[in-house]
Amino acid sequence: MRKHLNVGWGSLNGLLAIVFGLIALFFPGITLAALGIYFALAILIGGVALIASAFRIKPRKSKWYLLLIEGIIGIFIGAIILARPELVATVFVTILGIWAFILGLVFLVTWGKRRLPPFSNTFVLIVSILSILMGVLIIVDPFESTRVITVLIGFYVLVYGLFSFINSTKIYR
Repeated sequence: MRKHLNVGWGSLNGLLAIVFGLIALFFPGITLAALGIYFALAILIGGVALIASAFRIKPRKSKWYLLLIEGIIGIFIGAIILARPELVATVFVTILGIWAFILGLVFLVTWGKRRLPPFSNTFVLIVSILSILMGVLIIVDPFESTRVITVLIGFYVLVYGLFSFINSTKIYR
């Protein structure tokens, strides 16, 4: 009986990952919205907890109002994100695009100094060009980029889920 229970719980992790992966692949907008809502709720709950802590420590601490301000800001940001959850993904991906562009420029400067072995120098040039191109593509259209990244995450989670499911059924035989 115990072997079957272990196979079921071990397989459940893989099955849930497969389901999430398929949802991310076929419905990337819903996946982004769900992640945004989760993030917003976490920030809202954190804001409420900070406000409660501020009032709890008010009699003992002179700077209790800093927690109060942080909690109010958290609730405000959480409410904005809850109203527009796709905004979180777009902002995050835009920052990722800016980072990729800057990193590509750094690699391009490294390539220009030619202090690396020939193979490494060629590799750095290729990586720098790809980083700059990806950064520009993401910055130009961050919302569509978030969908592409969500689909890539979906592929990854699907493969992980299949791997996890297959291995969990083999481990307990």
